[in-house]
Amino acid sequence: MKPIRPIHLHDTGAEVSNLHKGLLFLVLHQPAISDSDRKTLQSQLAPEVRAQTFGAATAELVGIWQNQLKNWPDYFPPLPQELKAKVRTLGASPTGRGTADVDEITAEAFNWLLQRFGAL
Repeated sequence: MKPIRPIHLHDTGAEVSNLHKGLLFLVLHQPAISDSDRKTLQSQLAPEVRAQTFGAATAELVGIWQNQLKNWPDYFPPLPQELKAKVRTLGASPTGRGTADVDEITAEAFNWLLQRFGAL
């Protein structure tokens, strides 16, 4: 897997495929997700993975992770202070999720997390 780069809703291609790999890795390796939720998230994302498309399912999963990163507990491993300050600036949608857009800050946070879990 390559580092995730900024990418946006309706984008297609190899960068989206790389984002999907990162998201699926996090879903499969994050300890607080139940097996049932893992299966649900994988099945929701599957059509977009096949089409290499950043659609609604990808956006929902990005938004969930953005919200988790904004509220990241210091014991799991703690976010670096500089990254923590950046992540707190991410906007929120009316649903309480993040913006669902992979901007520079989100890409940096995903890459830090993927590195911590051993994917990069």
